[in-house]
Amino acid sequence: MVDISDIIDPEDEGQDDGGEAEDLIALRACLQALADAIASTNLAVISGNQGDVAGATGRVQASVGALKRFHEAFEVLKAAEDVDREDDEEEE
Repeated sequence: MVDISDIIDPEDEGQDDGGEAEDLIALRACLQALADAIASTNLAVISGNQGDVAGATGRVQASVGALKRFHEAFEVLKAAEDVDREDDEEEE
């Protein structure tokens, strides 16, 4: 397992502007939302196979909601990447 405590909670306040911590939080949110979407989709298939249409419908809606959360969290990562790219261009 990788220790990321220095990135999330740096000992020296001057070494980090908080960008890495925001990226890690957004990445965690992306992964959690994606895992939720996969699990909900799998449960929807199981419910559908068992004839539970209402259960399958609820799971599909949960899956769509999780994919929306994934998209929102991914937009945070894309925005951070765009800012980094602009900073690199300004330095050159």
